[in-house]
Amino acid sequence: MNYLLQLVIILLLTKLGAHLSNRLNFPSVIGELLVGVIAGPAVLHILTPDTFTHYFSEIGVIVLMFIAGLEGNLSLLMKYWKPALTVATLGVIFPTMSAALLCVYVFDFAWSTALFLGLILSATSVSITVQVLKEMGRMNTREGAIILGAAVADDIMCVILLGICVSLFGSGAAAQQQSAWGMAWPKILFFILMLALGKWFVPRFISFFNKLNASENETTAAMILCFGFAAIAVLLGMSDVLGAYFAGLAISETKFKESLALKVEPIGYAIFIPVFFVSIGLNITFKGMQNDIIFIILLIIIAVLGKQVGGAIGAKFFGLTWDESNVVGAGMVSRGEMALVVANVALTANLIDKNHYTAMIVVTVITTLIAPLILKLFIQRTVKHGEKQSTTEINDQAP
Repeated sequence: MNYLLQLVIILLLTKLGAHLSNRLNFPSVIGELLVGVIAGPAVLHILTPDTFTHYFSEIGVIVLMFIAGLEGNLSLLMKYWKPALTVATLGVIFPTMSAALLCVYVFDFAWSTALFLGLILSATSVSITVQVLKEMGRMNTREGAIILGAAVADDIMCVILLGICVSLFGSGAAAQQQSAWGMAWPKILFFILMLALGKWFVPRFISFFNKLNASENETTAAMILCFGFAAIAVLLGMSDVLGAYFAGLAISETKFKESLALKVEPIGYAIFIPVFFVSIGLNITFKGMQNDIIFIILLIIIAVLGKQVGGAIGAKFFGLTWDESNVVGAGMVSRGEMALVVANVALTANLIDKNHYTAMIVVTVITTLIAPLILKLFIQRTVKHGEKQSTTEINDQAP
């Protein structure tokens, strides 16, 4: 199909899908994800994953996370670093070990394969979580800050554990080229660079561009920083969305924050971000799934409950209510690019076969579809209980 026609179909269907989803009181992102499932290889075969959707969706998720950083609050993130680290740690341990134990004792996998399958479920992708938090006005709450901080932390943990597992269990080129320290030091360098560039380079760069005699100087400067930070992240072995998020976060500390948010959001939400959400649904196919259906269902349950329970318990340790803790847990459920990276490394290192690789992709995508529904449910409960509490307090104070 011509790529222009493909783009027209995606933009048209995603807006209709988002409209219907909102009318049914679901997050709009659910409608956009389902467009990919229904119009893609799983059902109607109207759309298929190709080079065009791949690169457009890559830009979409990068811009989405850049916007999340731009609307972020650095002081709030720093304030909640301890609960974020705790949530991340428990959110890695619970699903990884649960999945590994299931694979070993129920499906007779070797421990090396089982640990890799568990590790695929350990990484959080907050791209879709961010969209739901934005829609429901919960980005700059302590739950939102903990979720974003924990997502950064568990990405790092996942990468370190990946390096250890490959060096211990892997075979072939992937295992020979990787070591725990070899994978860890570029990540350390990444965070040092992000902090240094964010503090000293970003505000000066935008100020310099602002003085140029050209149109949309600030917006261009922001996009250069967005994609530049994303490129640095990839070069140092981190997720590109993490670099984009830090670029947005750095700009959020400057005087350009408000004006740039108004200009960058239309760029993302009009074209690129809808393609990203559709591309997730396009990765689903039901062919051959019947052979692994029990395996897939059990792993989906573990993927959801592992993050939900681990994240909620971690947040509860730091004084959040159970409603707020469940929001944090639900915000950690979504999987994405890091899970796909781990699955690909496991396949390359001959630790899983192609059938189980496909099964893990299906688990990742379906978990990502479920995550926004769970998150919205818990946010609504938090708001509802908060309103009840406010009403009770008012009544108690009445003469």
